[in-house]
Amino acid sequence: MVKMLGGGLVILTCSILGLEVARSFSARIEQLRQFNAGLKMLETEIAYGATPLPLALARVGKHLDGPVALFFQAAARKLREDPAGGALAAWEEGLKELSQKGALRPGDREIIRSLGPMLGNSTADDQVKNLELTRQLVGQQQLAALEENNRQGKMWRTLGFLLGVTLVLLLY
Repeated sequence: MVKMLGGGLVILTCSILGLEVARSFSARIEQLRQFNAGLKMLETEIAYGATPLPLALARVGKHLDGPVALFFQAAARKLREDPAGGALAAWEEGLKELSQKGALRPGDREIIRSLGPMLGNSTADDQVKNLELTRQLVGQQQLAALEENNRQGKMWRTLGFLLGVTLVLLLY
């Protein structure tokens, strides 16, 4: 009885670990999708609303959730607290928040980082063009993440369970 309970716990634990790894792939896709939507909202705020950048970032952060919302909110907060620091410093502050709590990879964050120097330092039309370019690059990353999730996510879900069964068979 104890062996069966122990074996069941080993299988359950390995299965949960496999599902958790697979979930990180899905979280990356969702965060890239949200970031793309956030950039579109920011583009609208800048192009059509002529909204000041701190307010635009705060508004975008309110419409999103999770780590991406924290990114925009942290950038807005930094820009309000230290306007002399500029948009780049605020963008970097948001990236720190995203790095700590997000599921994005370094390549994803590098694409996002490249937009920082362009914000607030050029005309609204130039900023809109840079936002569009960044949205396209984020969209490409999202497609790559989706493909990776289809391959790796399924593998990890199955691998967790099979590893648990293999361990139980080896132990008993």
